[in-house]
Amino acid sequence: MQNISRKTLIKLSLGGFFCIIAFILSVIFYVRTSNLDKIVEFDKAPQAQAIIILGASLKPDGTPSDALKDRLIRGAELYEASKAPTILITGDGGLNRADEITSMHNFLLDLQIPNQAIIEDRHGYRTYESCKRAKQEFNIDNAILVTQQFHLVRALYICNALGVDSTGIASDLQTYEKINFFTLRDYLASFKAWIDINIWEPKSPIS
Repeated sequence: MQNISRKTLIKLSLGGFFCIIAFILSVIFYVRTSNLDKIVEFDKAPQAQAIIILGASLKPDGTPSDALKDRLIRGAELYEASKAPTILITGDGGLNRADEITSMHNFLLDLQIPNQAIIEDRHGYRTYESCKRAKQEFNIDNAILVTQQFHLVRALYICNALGVDSTGIASDLQTYEKINFFTLRDYLASFKAWIDINIWEPKSPIS
């Protein structure tokens, strides 16, 4: 009886484990597919209230990384195509790590984007905060999100869930180092995004 009970316990444990894995995978699949129809080609981007460029890391010299540079270039192209009257740059303003916002702002100025067209969000420390603050702090109801393809599906899921009606434009203008690592990390972050939206709201890092 004792052996039978042990086998039953093992079976139940394995069954529970596989159920948890299946649930996590189904959530990730949902997050990464539910907004695919909102990713469009550049020439099909709709008119929007704002273009939101999501922050990313900087190079050691303080200039935008390749991924961030491409986001800024694509965002500037959308502005020049009159897809929106303003560009919201959102990321770390230097409180946690590097000052992404100043670097992004200067890069856009170098691209001849008017200073008055650029809005800064220095507290967009993560995608959730960027989308939440776009709605609550900057009163943006609809937007074009600009980031790399691997990140775009999660960003669209979050922003649309938080009330910013968003369309996505991928900014993959080149092949990036460690793209497989970043893609895998974003898959895992997709489960966290679902938790943030549906289970409990993460605490704001802003005191």
